[in-house]
Amino acid sequence: MTKDRDSMEGRVARLEEDVRQLKERLAFLGEVRPAAAPPPPHRLPSAEEEDTSEEILSWVGEKALLPRIATLCFLLVVALALRTVTDGGLLDSQVGAVLGMVYACALMGAGDYSYRRGSPLAPVFTVCGTLLLCSVVVETHAHFDALPTAPAYLILGLAGGGAAAIGFLHRIALPVFVGTLGMTLSALAIDYPHPNFASLSLILLGANLLGTFATRLERCSWLRWIILVLTLLVLQVWGIKLEFFLNRQTSPAIPADMIGYLPLLAVFSMVYLGSAFLGILKGAQGRVARFDVALPAIAVSSIFLMTRNVFSAGLGSETALGWAGVAVALLLGALAVALGSRFLVGAPGTNAFTTAAAILFALAVPLVFGQLLAALPLLSAGALGIFWLGGRWQSGGVRVTSYLLQIYACGALVFELRRIEAPALSWMGLGAAAVVVFCGVWHYRCARRHAPPEKSAFFSGIDPEDRSAILLLLAALSGGFFALRVVIFLAMKVLGIDDPGAFTCYQSVLVNLSAIGLMLAAFLRGSKELRSVAILLMVIGGGKVLFGDMISTRGLPLVISVFSFGLAAAIESLLLGRWPRSENTISGREMKET
Repeated sequence: MTKDRDSMEGRVARLEEDVRQLKERLAFLGEVRPAAAPPPPHRLPSAEEEDTSEEILSWVGEKALLPRIATLCFLLVVALALRTVTDGGLLDSQVGAVLGMVYACALMGAGDYSYRRGSPLAPVFTVCGTLLLCSVVVETHAHFDALPTAPAYLILGLAGGGAAAIGFLHRIALPVFVGTLGMTLSALAIDYPHPNFASLSLILLGANLLGTFATRLERCSWLRWIILVLTLLVLQVWGIKLEFFLNRQTSPAIPADMIGYLPLLAVFSMVYLGSAFLGILKGAQGRVARFDVALPAIAVSSIFLMTRNVFSAGLGSETALGWAGVAVALLLGALAVALGSRFLVGAPGTNAFTTAAAILFALAVPLVFGQLLAALPLLSAGALGIFWLGGRWQSGGVRVTSYLLQIYACGALVFELRRIEAPALSWMGLGAAAVVVFCGVWHYRCARRHAPPEKSAFFSGIDPEDRSAILLLLAALSGGFFALRVVIFLAMKVLGIDDPGAFTCYQSVLVNLSAIGLMLAAFLRGSKELRSVAILLMVIGGGKVLFGDMISTRGLPLVISVFSFGLAAAIESLLLGRWPRSENTISGREMKET
């Protein structure tokens, strides 16, 4: 008990000592007064609380907008003063034009100097000088008639080239854009609507080259598209005028302002194809520009059609043009093979020249044979070759191009055989049709045996199941139907049957028999895709029988037609009833890697 009391007294003593020390410390802190804190500074308003006018003034100061506007006004004052003095007769028109051009060139020189110094006013001098020079040339030529046509085009070319040189020298894209568009639009305005096409085409050629080089500074596909559209428009108008002259005049002499059409078309073709090829090579490791992908097909198709129009008017032989087109198509195919042989994933950009070669080949081969029907087997076989190349390069775009070319061949076959004419009735025509149909069916079979590339943009994003391949089968069946339609007509002609109603009924029989054959093939192969096509054919045949034959025909042909539809319905019903319900068969795609 005594021990516990001593322990308690010790704790109380320690507690009293702690309290005493705490009091002493508080007393010490109370005696030391802290220094007076400075008054809080005046708080600046935040960006959200600033006045709108202050923000605008800050932005104007940073962008040097007001100095640029003031400089532009002063420069325009001098130009307008020269124009006023010239209009008032104080200066001769030629002297005023020369002074205006010298002043514009001085502004462009000042812009180059300002770019070297890093001045924010450099764009003002360059752009103002370029546009002023172009406007002075147009006004002097059109309004004062004091500048001939050839020097006017030359000065415009130098103006655009000078502005582009400033842009390339200082790695600035704006002068290139302004110079290219300025000289192009000004050249179009000179002598409108009857320009000197040769000189104007040279200006457009330079603009296309400047647009190509401008992509090294900045991605500017919009500029290249604008120049391309204007170029093709001018060439088309030139070709129409030349064609009109050839059709109306018997003299072989061509006016001076129309000479040089074909050579310039060839030059434009080489420039476009060369720039696209270099653009694809440059962008192969990264992203190829859409302009470079679309340019070869647009260029070759447009220029070939323009050339064909003037050749058909009597400027040259269409057969020679066909052989030249085939040679160029083979050259484009060689370029496509060279691009595809780089062993890059997906062969980027290769389809650009593949599509161009296919289009040009499809346009040129009929000129060689003199008719379209004889050229279709080559197109159909070429589509199979393109499909094989697409699989080798793992290019989905090339595969789609093969589809389109095969569908075009079958569609052209239908177009040629839709009317019973002499070319279709010949054995050569029927043989060509058989080749096209066989190639179309084989193309479909190859598409189902070889899966499309997994990394293709089209097949991975738009058609991952490759359902578009069914169009090959439908196109081939359409071509086969029209070919057999010709056979039926020949058989009726040999048998001496001259009944349009019977010809219509026998076509219905052909559709129904085709539906039966496809359903049998679908049942044996377990193909849901063929089954769907067979059902579609049966529906088409039934509609033709019920709503066509039974209304317009009578007699034995109608009996055969109705019987064929009933037979098709019965066989398809039987096979559909025996179709496995829980099968593990391969579905519509039926892909098998070989």
